[in-house]
Amino acid sequence: MNIRDIAQKAGVSKSTVSRVLNDADGVSEKTRELVLQVVQENNFAPSAMARGLSQQGSCVIGVVLPDVDNSFFGKITQGIDDVLTNTEYTMILCCTDNNPERELRALYTLKRQRVRGVLITSSADYCEAEDASAIKDALADLGTPVILIDRTLKASSWDSVHSDNLNGAYTAVKAVIDHGFTRIGAFISDMVLQLGQERYQGFKQAMSEAGLPICEDYLCLERFPLSIDAVYERACAMIDSGHLPEAVLLGNAIITNGFYKAIFSRGLLPGRDVHCVGFDYSECVDIMQLPYSFLERNLKLLGKTGIQMLLDHFDNPLSVRREYIIPSTIHVDDSLSRGE
Repeated sequence: MNIRDIAQKAGVSKSTVSRVLNDADGVSEKTRELVLQVVQENNFAPSAMARGLSQQGSCVIGVVLPDVDNSFFGKITQGIDDVLTNTEYTMILCCTDNNPERELRALYTLKRQRVRGVLITSSADYCEAEDASAIKDALADLGTPVILIDRTLKASSWDSVHSDNLNGAYTAVKAVIDHGFTRIGAFISDMVLQLGQERYQGFKQAMSEAGLPICEDYLCLERFPLSIDAVYERACAMIDSGHLPEAVLLGNAIITNGFYKAIFSRGLLPGRDVHCVGFDYSECVDIMQLPYSFLERNLKLLGKTGIQMLLDHFDNPLSVRREYIIPSTIHVDDSLSRGE
């Protein structure tokens, strides 16, 4: 069943059916009621995409993320969906696995669908210069508003929303320093991205202000994302070499899970042999009720802020670039106190 079928059954033109479905003027009340009766009798649901094309726009928003299986991005998606539930818009979710070819395919698909706007956590900074340039060109070629989520893109004018990575890392490291720890390490991935660089910068700033040296043996700094198994192997090597610090900053929940797996495999206990402070709540650690201090980031708020920025663009296109930074809250575990 399509608009042509509805028009034939109602004995009107396709343009009349279209005007009725779009609640436009120029149709008598009698004709409107007739068309709506035929629509109801035939359980006709007009294609939102087709309606969008006829109106030179759509009610579809593209969301491009690297890993939908990661709880970090899952919560961001929940935030986006919470806002869209109360609007006429829906989303198309694309997963790229930080692969530039998949990201380009996703952007080309979204362009063909004539999406109204795009929210994206791009892999551009992971890519070769040629691929990164192609991604930026594809984003610009969409001809729609674009909001960068969690990651920024160098030399771009797109609005963005991301976490306060520098101050978060600084706050976390300062917390362990304030409790008397001096030999402090860090496991930080994604150093190719601004977020990874800022976390390391926050770590260094806290150490410098306290007059504490940074020991290379206590560091694991990786340019790209780390899997749980990769973190496990690096942490085991650090422990086996005798270079385990008193406290360690863990860059995300995946790193936290891999690090805890390593210390337990070596017969060590968190909160006794090493204190862990990391970015984000870890469900695994919480279920086991293990000592763990962490930075809580409101990830749903990050998603809500991003989609609201995009919706604002539709109503009030702005000529200035906006950047929103979502702060973190430190949760200090009781085990951090030296007397316990």
